[in-house]
Amino acid sequence: MRNFLLLLFFSLILFPAVHAQSYNGSYSFQKNQYPAAAIQVSYEEDVVTDAVKAYMLRKGYKDAHFKDFIVYRSVPLTEEPSSTVDAYFNINQKSHAEKDVTIISLIPVKKGETLVPANEEDSSFIRMAVTYLDSMRYNILSYSLKQQIAAQQKTVDKIKSKMVDLKNDSGDIAKKIRSYDSDLQENRKDQEKLTRDISKMSTGDEAGLAKAHKKIDKLMDNQTDYEKKLRNYKAGLEKNTEDRSTEQSIFETANGQLESLRKRLETLK
Repeated sequence: MRNFLLLLFFSLILFPAVHAQSYNGSYSFQKNQYPAAAIQVSYEEDVVTDAVKAYMLRKGYKDAHFKDFIVYRSVPLTEEPSSTVDAYFNINQKSHAEKDVTIISLIPVKKGETLVPANEEDSSFIRMAVTYLDSMRYNILSYSLKQQIAAQQKTVDKIKSKMVDLKNDSGDIAKKIRSYDSDLQENRKDQEKLTRDISKMSTGDEAGLAKAHKKIDKLMDNQTDYEKKLRNYKAGLEKNTEDRSTEQSIFETANGQLESLRKRLETLK
C-alpha cells in the first residue's frame, strides 16, 4: 500500500515534465566550466538514461563512455554538415532531495577532438545543441512515461491477482462454514436422540449407560470443536470481506492512475 501511494504521488508530480524545454546551461567537469545545452525532466536518472540510449540507437548511434559522459560520435545537430559534433551527454539526478528529477546536459565537441575547455568556436554549437535536445524531448518523455505505465500496469495486475485470491479464499471459507454448520446441526440431533435413548434405558444396564454417556461426551467435545471452528471461519470471512473492500478501493485508484498515465501519453503525440 505504501509503495503504491508513493508511486501515485510521484506520478502526479511528474506531469509538468511534458512542458520541459531545453535551455543554455553549463556543466562543471574537472574544475572547468563547459557551455552546454540542458533539459530537466521529472523522471529518475536510470529511466532517462535508457530513454536517451534508446533514442540514439534508433538513430543509428552506438554509445561510448568517457569519464562522466555517454558519448556519441559524428552526430549532426542540424542538416548542415558543419554541425556534426561528438555529443557528450551527462545524465544525472538533480539532487539527493530530488531523486526523481534528472538533468540532461549535452556538450557538443568538435568532431574528432577530445573534451577540452570550450573556446568561442565550440560555444557556437550550443544553440544547435539546445534545438537538438528539444527534438529529443518527446522521445525521452514518451519512453519514460511508457516505463511508468508498464510499472503501473504491474501494480494493477498485482492488485487484481490479490483480489482474485481473496475471492477464492472467500469461497473456500464460506464452504467450510457451511460444512461445519451442517456438522454442528447433525451433532445436536445426535445428542438429542442419544439423550432420549438414555432416558429409556434401564438403570440396571450400567454397561449400556456408560457406553451411551461416553458417546454423548464425545458428541459434546465435537460440538465445542465445531463451534470454535465456526467462530474462527466467520471471523476470517469478515476479515476477508474487509480486505476485499480495501483492495477494491486500491484497485480503482491504481487503475484510474493507469488510465491517467495513458491519457497523458496521448497528449504527448
